[in-house]
Amino acid sequence: MKMNRPLPPHLTVYKPQLTSTFPVSHRISGAFLATMVLFSIFSFKIGDLSPTFYHFYQYLFLLTFYLNWVIISLVNFTLLALCYHMSNGVRHLLWDSGLFLELSKAYTSGIIMLFCAAFSALLNIIRQHWSNGQIPYRIRQRKRKCSGITISTGNGQIPH
Repeated sequence: MKMNRPLPPHLTVYKPQLTSTFPVSHRISGAFLATMVLFSIFSFKIGDLSPTFYHFYQYLFLLTFYLNWVIISLVNFTLLALCYHMSNGVRHLLWDSGLFLELSKAYTSGIIMLFCAAFSALLNIIRQHWSNGQIPYRIRQRKRKCSGITISTGNGQIPH
């Protein structure tokens, strides 16, 4: 039986605001992080339970070889959720101490929290790619002169 009922007024009248979307997204990011922790614990246990299971290792190889971008995207999204959840948690701790409780300061602290979360996530993603050697940098290619002998600092070997 299909009923044509109107939508509740709170869904059509009110537009989403910063102060109403941050608590919801904080809970969603916390649930996502808890799911990722449980998934990682479960995947480590599956690896321990099947050390000679050929199809499991074949699946992992195919997953890491062909869908590497999916894994990297999932790790980066988890990192973004972690940075958001932590910076919003710091904001809540500041609220618990009695700071930034006025409406204008709540908006300002929310915007600052978003910038801090985005900046720390971006910094961690750049650091992650930098340590994997995916971002080329000039330090490896730089050469220095030391008493007439050119020494390459890239691979640690002194040229003949």
